[in-house]
Amino acid sequence: MNIYLELFGYLGTALVLLSMMMTSLTKLRMVNVTGSVISAIYAWLMGTFPVVFLNVGLIVINVIQLIRSAKAKRSRGETT
Repeated sequence: MNIYLELFGYLGTALVLLSMMMTSLTKLRMVNVTGSVISAIYAWLMGTFPVVFLNVGLIVINVIQLIRSAKAKRSRGETT
């Protein structure tokens, strides 16, 4: 097994875990998306397709929620 591939997988896992410690939902979702993308790529390369589907589902859910949050902030007149 390639050590760099393993480290890549651990990075994705670490980011998903780190995201759960975020107090801001926006930051949580952005870090989680990043970790899920890395984890999905790693799982694809390893041929563990149930893990790929899980991470793709997390990406979709988080992106939808980020879009909803941005629309809600715009409608309230918030800039950030």
